[in-house]
Amino acid sequence: MAHWTVRVKTSEEDIETGKIRNKSETFLVRAETIEESQRKVREYFRGMTIDYELRSVSKSNIMGYIDSEGNAIE
Repeated sequence: MAHWTVRVKTSEEDIETGKIRNKSETFLVRAETIEESQRKVREYFRGMTIDYELRSVSKSNIMGYIDSEGNAIE
């Protein structure tokens, strides 16, 4: 299974000022295909009240990660 770097632009209204705040966020997604990685990010944002836009998806060179308990996730 591959890891994908998914960049997302989010827009949210500041309650105090009424201004729109844009922010770029990056997600590391474990998926077989680029389409699956996009689907997982869309599912993550489903039901949230912020606007988002998938900006880019690229295959990551990250082979895996080690969690706080020392377990390797590949």
